[in-house]
Amino acid sequence: MRLRVSRYVFFQWRDGQLICDIPLHGRQVALREPAWELLQRLRDWVDPGTLDDPRRTLAEQLLGRRILVVEGSAEHRVEEERNVWRRWGAAATHYHLAARTDETTRYLSAAEDTLRLRDHAAVRPPPCRPATGTLLPLPEPPPPVMDLAEALRRRRTGRRLDPGRPVPLAALAALLHWTARPLHRVGLGDFGTAVLKAVPSAGSCHPIEVYPLVVNVAGIEPGIYRYAPGEHALEALPAAPPAGDELLRWCGDQTFVANAGVLLLYTAVLERTAWKYPTGRSYGSLHLDLGHVSQNAYLVGTALGLGVFFTAATRDALVEEALGVSWTEEVFLGLTGVGVLTDEEARRQRAMADGGPAAFSSPADAWDGLG
Repeated sequence: MRLRVSRYVFFQWRDGQLICDIPLHGRQVALREPAWELLQRLRDWVDPGTLDDPRRTLAEQLLGRRILVVEGSAEHRVEEERNVWRRWGAAATHYHLAARTDETTRYLSAAEDTLRLRDHAAVRPPPCRPATGTLLPLPEPPPPVMDLAEALRRRRTGRRLDPGRPVPLAALAALLHWTARPLHRVGLGDFGTAVLKAVPSAGSCHPIEVYPLVVNVAGIEPGIYRYAPGEHALEALPAAPPAGDELLRWCGDQTFVANAGVLLLYTAVLERTAWKYPTGRSYGSLHLDLGHVSQNAYLVGTALGLGVFFTAATRDALVEEALGVSWTEEVFLGLTGVGVLTDEEARRQRAMADGGPAAFSSPADAWDGLG
């Protein structure tokens, strides 16, 4: 029998103590110096019979804690599988395993959860960030021109956009109204106020903030803005908008992005969700919330006859710097691009919706090469 350190354990220093995190089995173990020294020796296969008695006893204890694996065991075979997690790397694997639940997971009852939240109700972050600068009011959204079933049927990603034709101001107002504006406010007593939007959000926390990067919108100066949902208005940010190659750097060098009339940059304010859901599993809910917002943007853009795309192939740090946010509090997640379809692309999409040949709306430098 030979032993080595499991590939599914992770180590970190915490308050001067070395901690071994074993997410596959939902436990953490504090390690003393002799254990750490032995683990370094067990980075590769070692026969425990070659160890002296104290180290062999310690190795048996580490094996019992699932920090070590036995060569040829079921755990070893799982580690050797050429599965997706090996390609995605340690960070994705660690998050998934640490957030994964099993039959031992305990959930609080509604009464227990209420008592827990009541203890820190006074520090609940507001659902909408108050505006601090000059505001540019937006018009009320126009009445719908397409029913939901038709918008769902016609929804397509549109990357072939005409950069010379501006996005109407009313269209931008409608996009922001249906993706981020509070439609109702609910008083919760000691817990403050919750907002209800057209998009669902885990726990009604609504962590998503929208920053329109205006390139070509009728009646609005190009620039980076923050959408103030409570006021249904735009607040200009001091950073200059990226131009030319800099915008492409932001967006993973995807050339079609520069043709959009407006880019809706999405961030998540972490504390809004963490206040109610303090476990790491809640990080995944941020991306679910983003998906809800993105889908609404797709459907509204489709109903307005515009081209819409989403991308997370971005250089996040560049965007966060321009927005003036820190990843420790507010993280950039992705963006929706909206613009006017080229005449040729608009005809192609209409024909496809009416039963014509199906194809992607990717430019020639995109993955499918169909153009």
